[in-house]
Amino acid sequence: MNSVNKFEMQNKQMSFDQVFSQAEICKVEARNPIIGVSPKFVLALQLARKCSTCSSNVFIGGESGAGKEVFAKYIHETSHRKNGPFIAINCSAIPENLLESELFGHAKGAFTGANDKKVGLFEEAENGTLFLDEIGDLCLSLQAKLLRVLQEKKIKRVGENQYRSINCRIISASHKNLMTEVNEKKFREDLYFRLNVIPLNVPPLRERPEDIMLLADFFLNKFIKENKCGSKYFADEAKTYIQTNPWRGNVRELENAVERAVILSSGPVIHRLDFEVNFGTEALSKVTTVSDRAFTMSYSGHLPSLSDVIHSYIVFAVNTNNGARDKTAKDIGIDRKTLYRRLDLA
Repeated sequence: MNSVNKFEMQNKQMSFDQVFSQAEICKVEARNPIIGVSPKFVLALQLARKCSTCSSNVFIGGESGAGKEVFAKYIHETSHRKNGPFIAINCSAIPENLLESELFGHAKGAFTGANDKKVGLFEEAENGTLFLDEIGDLCLSLQAKLLRVLQEKKIKRVGENQYRSINCRIISASHKNLMTEVNEKKFREDLYFRLNVIPLNVPPLRERPEDIMLLADFFLNKFIKENKCGSKYFADEAKTYIQTNPWRGNVRELENAVERAVILSSGPVIHRLDFEVNFGTEALSKVTTVSDRAFTMSYSGHLPSLSDVIHSYIVFAVNTNNGARDKTAKDIGIDRKTLYRRLDLA
């Protein structure tokens, strides 16, 4: 059974243990498990699987945080190049004057500070895959040089006249619409068609509602193991929050939110409140209306601790309910013991 079929589940209500088990099986084939059962996701995974059988250039589109690099690694790790290196570079993260050296390498003395020769990423990715993330941010001069490399399969280090043959697969990605960039003369049309031999689009998380809890449970188990914090599970109100939150940052935002909730939660139950804690000055000074009263928290100098914020909110909630602690615990989605313990911390 190939990895695509493993995720084409007829029963969309499969337990997480079953899904997680299949993800573990997928690890044997690709060290970065890809989890999802939604139709758009499965179609993307099927195309990625087909990409792994060839050496053509692949362009992966999708919003930031949707998992473009995960798909790039999957294609690499299921291809005949899997024993070669997977080299990734974010083209927007390196200054323009250094990016050429990073990609192509440089000779000793090629420029000020070049005290030794440097092997570029194209050479480092020999017999493997070079992943050019955020390719849409590449400057036009480097776009021209990259086009020549793709055409001739040769690179020239900065400060050298010698051409070196390369043998690596190119997978590129961008959150931008490159066709729009081409029309606006910000991206070379000839380079676009060189890179976009096989286009693959990773759907945003909002278009994969069936996958949200699968991913949340996977991240929950991941961070429980990493932090050695014992068994934890999501309360019902936390699950509702996870499933209804827009997740504008996609899978990356969901992963970060689950990690934070695992660390901040008290006891085995993760509540909605564990997701909604904000640390910024603006968030702490914001007034949130509850019935006809408001919860505010003022401070001067140093930011209050997280425990202080949570305690102040619980005190406010108890006062709003005229001292009814059991009702307050139910209203704010925590168990009675947690509420009593939080109050006793003062």
